[in-house]
Amino acid sequence: MASFCKVSVMAFVLLASGAFLSSPALAFEANEQDFSLASEPSSSSDQDIIPPALRHYLFQCLKKLGEECRPLFFAKIFIGEKNEIPTSCCQNLVQMGDKCHTAITNAVISRPEFSGNATLFRTRSDETWTTCSQLVEAISPGPSA
Repeated sequence: MASFCKVSVMAFVLLASGAFLSSPALAFEANEQDFSLASEPSSSSDQDIIPPALRHYLFQCLKKLGEECRPLFFAKIFIGEKNEIPTSCCQNLVQMGDKCHTAITNAVISRPEFSGNATLFRTRSDETWTTCSQLVEAISPGPSA
């Protein structure tokens, strides 16, 4: 049963990533002030839940995060797995930036199947960010004397 759940989650992550990657909205340019999600979508369609400019931004963020790292972060934040995030994935996350990380988290939380646990997911997201940024800071060379 647990392996079926993991396969289902992985399938969801791959499909969600594919939806971002294949969106026709990728041709739009976006500004950072356009990236806040509405608290209540106007309808249940995916097009209304995530505006085109935000989809483009999320696509860019997901590319920076990397295909191999996306499922690890998703499982940690939204499934609650206690998996260890590899240093390389933490480096991708920190290089991607907190704004991207928050935007991806908010986009997933905007989905009805995740919105009921928004507080828990934001807490896990913040913990993941803190852990990764501390790890990257610890391995980064300090200023030369």
